Amino acid sequence: MMIVSPIHSCVVRGGRGPLMKDGDGAAPATLFRLLGPVQLEASAGRVTFSGKQGALLAVLLLHADRVVSTQRLAEAVWDRPWHSGSASRVRMLISEVRRSCVAVGADVIHTQRPGYVLRLTAGGLDLACFRSQVALAREAMAAGRPEEALGRYDEALSWWQGAPLGGISGSFAEAQAQWLDGLRLDALEERQAVLLALDRISDVVTEARTLAGEAPLRERLHGRLMEALHRSGRRGEALEVYRRFRDRIVDELGVEPTNELRQLQQRILRSDTFPPQQPDAPRVSAPRRDGPLGSAPAGFPPVPSQLPAPPASFMNRSFELRELDRRLICGADNVGVAVISGPGGLGKTWLALHWAHAHRDLYPDGQLYANLRGFDNAEEPVPPSTVLRHFLEALGVPPKVIPVDQEAQAALYRSVLADRRLLVVLDNARDSAQVTPLIPGRPGCTVLVTSRNRLVSLNATHSAQLLEVGAFSDEEAHRMLSHHFGPETMAADPASVAVLLEHSSGLPLALGVLAARATAHPGFPLAVLAQELRDPATRLDALQTGDLGAGLRAVFSSSYAALDARAARLFLLLGTAPGPDAGLPAAAALVGLPIAETRALISTLETANLIRQHSPGRYRMHDLVRLYAAERAEADLPEHVRKQALARLVEACTAIACAADRVLFPHRPAIAAAPWQGEVPVFEDEAAALAWFEAELPCLLAAQLLTPGLGMDVAGWQLAWGMNTFLLRRSYTRERLDSWQVALAAADRLGDPHTTAVVHWHTGYAYAAAARIDEALVHLDQAVELFEKAQDQSRLAQVHHTMGWMWSVRGQPRRGLGHARAALRLQREVGDPIWEANALSAVGWIRLQLGEHEAARVACEQALTLFRRHEDRGGEAATLDSLGMLAFRQGDYERALEYYGQCLDLREGTGNAFQGADTLVGLGDTHHAIGNDAEARAAWRDALALYGSQHRLAEVERVRKKLEMSAARR
Repeated sequence: MMIVSPIHSCVVRGGRGPLMKDGDGAAPATLFRLLGPVQLEASAGRVTFSGKQGALLAVLLLHADRVVSTQRLAEAVWDRPWHSGSASRVRMLISEVRRSCVAVGADVIHTQRPGYVLRLTAGGLDLACFRSQVALAREAMAAGRPEEALGRYDEALSWWQGAPLGGISGSFAEAQAQWLDGLRLDALEERQAVLLALDRISDVVTEARTLAGEAPLRERLHGRLMEALHRSGRRGEALEVYRRFRDRIVDELGVEPTNELRQLQQRILRSDTFPPQQPDAPRVSAPRRDGPLGSAPAGFPPVPSQLPAPPASFMNRSFELRELDRRLICGADNVGVAVISGPGGLGKTWLALHWAHAHRDLYPDGQLYANLRGFDNAEEPVPPSTVLRHFLEALGVPPKVIPVDQEAQAALYRSVLADRRLLVVLDNARDSAQVTPLIPGRPGCTVLVTSRNRLVSLNATHSAQLLEVGAFSDEEAHRMLSHHFGPETMAADPASVAVLLEHSSGLPLALGVLAARATAHPGFPLAVLAQELRDPATRLDALQTGDLGAGLRAVFSSSYAALDARAARLFLLLGTAPGPDAGLPAAAALVGLPIAETRALISTLETANLIRQHSPGRYRMHDLVRLYAAERAEADLPEHVRKQALARLVEACTAIACAADRVLFPHRPAIAAAPWQGEVPVFEDEAAALAWFEAELPCLLAAQLLTPGLGMDVAGWQLAWGMNTFLLRRSYTRERLDSWQVALAAADRLGDPHTTAVVHWHTGYAYAAAARIDEALVHLDQAVELFEKAQDQSRLAQVHHTMGWMWSVRGQPRRGLGHARAALRLQREVGDPIWEANALSAVGWIRLQLGEHEAARVACEQALTLFRRHEDRGGEAATLDSLGMLAFRQGDYERALEYYGQCLDLREGTGNAFQGADTLVGLGDTHHAIGNDAEARAAWRDALALYGSQHRLAEVERVRKKLEMSAARR
């Protein structure tokens, strides 16, 4: 049995009270309560939270299913700014709260960077249950079912068990408790409108009088009480309520009652009749938060319905729609504000309108819409004052009383919207300043903004939810084309469909243009469109409809026109840059500015959604945006400006690649790198250098291909030098060979014998790694001849070292030993201990292959001593690998495991995945020899994965056989 007193919101319950059910009809496993003391009811019992634990749980519950950062939790719970010890305090408190929840059977708090998230089941929060019942009550009233509405309101109010967030203090808790209590008063006020519709006047008088004492500044409560008193024949009391209310708000707030309340007073003074409101009366059937203070049509403010028609062929975007539902409907923010941002052509307006129409029932006081024209080439952006006047008139404010001053207009607008449930859609906003004056000041309203800019400042000032939309996935794009073309047409020419999908790049506008063009010429095969799209020169032409402003160029042009001159120049130059993306140093080189200034310009482009930071410090354009930028660059920038920018980029790539290479291989002989006056990043360690190469490699390879056309042959071969160590360690054999072939052509044009010798050496080394021995010998022999002629013993020794490796891995170790010994002799003559150690290591490894174990041990141990003395980790790892193999062949498996383990640690630390795979095989073989089959299989599987990624097919097959044989013996 449940008894509800809506006046005091005291609830007397039998048992746990009403439980919302999920979609399967089952009660939720856990129920959290905020509308009273903070509690959790679960299968194993009930726990009440207070103090800091209760505050933390309240924050998580009020943001349920959303990640709350550690910083936000700390500031909300402890009511002071973040400091260095806050994170540990939050972790301890989370642990305490989580432990209490788990103790009663609810493991619902999860760690998710940058903080924590509380996952709720349907109906798992009393606040959600309350709001759900209120929504059902409003629906019932709108449908003319006041009896049902009254029951729903009573059910909603039954969830209240006292003051919300009871037992919790602090400014966050106090603000949220005030907001929650406002929701309760809203529901009670709406319930009184239902009672008036049912002609239960005495109930309204009794309850409204008590509530008016509880909330003395709520105008709608006093209006309800005045109307009920007048309808019950107590005219004098009704006027006295008005007098006291007016005196209070004038004294405390310095404002007069609203026009609606003054009109109600005048009607009472005239003794106008208030006929009983019928349940199906059009105005009463949709109770509004401002409240119908009388039943005559003239007494009701208009309900605007300004939304444009919903998009007829809207599809996809299910994730984005769910996000809008979660962030705007289920959230606990005061005024719901969401910004849908993304580049032009992504369907932001369609998404906003689809969501707005789907949720119109949540906003019975109306829907306002304005196209702010923030990116319109034909018209200037609409100023907020124009929109405010438009909105105020739509809300029933006479034009003659609307102030001229924008601040006064915004204040009046917020007053008119106070206590209303209304949706405001602001389409195509240019910036936050255009939006801020149009945001209501009280809970109940939702503002949905679309913009090509991200409008991040709205998140800081109004806690706006930022939702970035991207291009369609391949599946979504295929679905859209199939919707327009039909499955038969799609199936008839899959090759052309693939081209359409590839070159429209998932952009909804591009897909829509293709569909429109196909519809305009239904007899044309899809191959016609596909042919236009294949050629970059005609691709944007193919994505035009012929209508002014309807194609992609018009959309991109309006975003480009909104940029200032410096950001626009960077945008154009980025369109000419080689490679799929650009790092910050590369962008700075292109534009010829310091990194700090470039970062600010990139931030402008990022805010405008013309470029996206897909990983920290790396920026990418949508393919079609990039094509437009390149097209505009060719038209707007002189050729010499574009070439100078690309030359700066190549110089920067060369200088930074050589600097990163020095970190990976500090003992490598240096070269006189091409001069670069710009900033070169400092790489703290090998991991940082490797990460830079991994990110930049496609751009470096593309930049090297530009060097012949720019007349930059020195950079052409030095880029190959700078990339070589990385390409070797990562076993990028094809890329390494390609880069040295470009370098060879550059060296031929330069005509410098020393450069030519160095390039022939590395070109031969690259051919040898690709198992193209005949071609390798041609280049290595030329390198030997040139270095001998120049009497460069150090370089000559390194060529012999390369040839020793080549012959030994190709099954001719005796031939390889001759070159390795020649390298050792020359390095000792030169007096370079590091390269002497390299030669010793090579000699030891080859002697090991020849079965000369003692000689191999002596050479390797001498090499290991030198490498460790001079801190060459790469050489140390190679020698440890040889010593591991030697110990394995001699049956000393424990020592072999020790050597292999040390080697693997070093190779993982230096990023040498190529040789690391070989070490893993040796480690697996050793484990297998001593019966550690599980460890052996694990090492072999890791090696197999590396070999596969390196396309080393013979090694893949060899290790796969080991695994198969091991499995057969199990």
